[in-house]
Amino acid sequence: MKKTLLLFPLIVVAACNQASSVHSEHTKDWYIQHDTERLARVPECKNDAAQMVTPDCQNAVAAQQQVTVLGK
Repeated sequence: MKKTLLLFPLIVVAACNQASSVHSEHTKDWYIQHDTERLARVPECKNDAAQMVTPDCQNAVAAQQQVTVLGK
């Protein structure tokens, strides 16, 4: 019983980590070419500080900035 109680929090933490990585990582160039995905992803990133530090969000935001300033 004690082993079960010790393993349960580890299982919960592992499940949470898997749930947070729902988005696959794309490059900045990919986001520049895929407007719909970029325009959906950027607000998600800006709304969640934990996601904002991920490479995928950094690529999406950088792509949006480049498209805004320089165009495609």
